[in-house]
Amino acid sequence: MRIHSWAAAGVLLLGSFLSILAGCTSQPMVDLPPAGVPPEKTVVTVNGEPLSLEEFDNEFRLMSIHYSAVTEGDMRTIKRRLFEQVINRRLLVQEARKIGLKMTQEEVDETFRDALKDVPEDFLTILKVQGVGEQAWKRKLLQERLARKLVDLEVNNRVKVTPEEVEDYYWSHLNDYWKSEGVRVRHLVVKKKTDLQKALDGLKKGEDFSRIASTFSLGPEKSSGGDWGFMALDRISSDYRKAFSSLKPGEVSKPVRDEFGYHLFQLVEWRARRMQSFAEVRSEISDSLLKEEQDLRFDQWMSDLKKKATIRVNQEMAPVVGVTLEGLREE
Repeated sequence: MRIHSWAAAGVLLLGSFLSILAGCTSQPMVDLPPAGVPPEKTVVTVNGEPLSLEEFDNEFRLMSIHYSAVTEGDMRTIKRRLFEQVINRRLLVQEARKIGLKMTQEEVDETFRDALKDVPEDFLTILKVQGVGEQAWKRKLLQERLARKLVDLEVNNRVKVTPEEVEDYYWSHLNDYWKSEGVRVRHLVVKKKTDLQKALDGLKKGEDFSRIASTFSLGPEKSSGGDWGFMALDRISSDYRKAFSSLKPGEVSKPVRDEFGYHLFQLVEWRARRMQSFAEVRSEISDSLLKEEQDLRFDQWMSDLKKKATIRVNQEMAPVVGVTLEGLREE
């Protein structure tokens, strides 16, 4: 990759791929360079396309929403990463434009719907307080979606993992697929002895343990009727194990008292130590191998993309966005 300085000879190390951020165009299909950006407001040009100070400022303000509690040293690192990410973003968008990749209106609408599910109701107000316009945020989302679409097309969809590779991995890593001895119990914990007695009285009347736990228990599994699900024995305290070790399925332990309160346990099922079958873990292995290979291919693909690029950095503007060029070398 050829990198030049505006004011003097300078170099920039983009490094390995960083997470993709969004762009700054109102067009959902392509990323057009800002019109009429004067040289003194241009921070970087990527293959001849200028990136303005305003673009970096908007990106930084968006990130500040999520990084408001970091130290000054951390913030410098974040700004440097942001600087590199915005450059990587422009390279990806240029590549999408080069191959004619576009987004459908359905994809645009879906992008906005999904994003609004994961933010607080007052998010748009938060944006306004941070000095970020709603349209700038939406452009960010669209660029993220376009970048993912590009990566899926050029990298992810071209990676295949064969059934033979998945099975070979299983037999080569058998030790990873042992299930330790475990137990499934229902648990009730209360602070007051009077609440314990109410629970015991209900059990004597034949009431369901799950209902009683849902009513009285203070434990985090209260909403599921006290059900722990299967848990490895080595994760359970010896006092608790002793309480239900001699129980048969469906039986309830005697009360156990500790610093957390009074406990009752109902045994559901024991699980012996065993090897998970290939059928049980086939999908897990396939997904893991696929992701690993996709990441590897992406790193190679992105590295090639960077090597072909010409990036010119305005050395006088770089400190304004919180980065320096000292100690950097040409990649």
